[in-house]
Amino acid sequence: MLKSVNARARQCHEWAFKARQRALETSDPVSRDEYLASEARWLKLAESYELTERLTDFLNKPPTFPKHPECPNCHVPMWLVEIQSSCEKVEYLYECKACEEAVTLTGQGEHDACPTIISCSKQETT
Repeated sequence: MLKSVNARARQCHEWAFKARQRALETSDPVSRDEYLASEARWLKLAESYELTERLTDFLNKPPTFPKHPECPNCHVPMWLVEIQSSCEKVEYLYECKACEEAVTLTGQGEHDACPTIISCSKQETT
């Protein structure tokens, strides 16, 4: 039940659990609804504390980017044009300004020192 490491969020989860227990114990529908609403508010507050902690951790870490790849066609450094991030991976889209070749590197997040190329394509111009 208590998954949080953050002390404030953990306390919120405990209060939410107590509100849920009280909702299950009462026979009054109005009281039950109030306890369930209280549980939802405590869980939302816990989520807010957890998000704040994750954002603080993220903002306090220096960014780590992979080394700029060299264009396979014209052998010049490519430009980083886009970053897409999820819990499992980070994708870096690089583009050659000379020939419009695109390369996407992917890694397992900030600790992956050696991302791998997952695709390479020439961008279409309109």
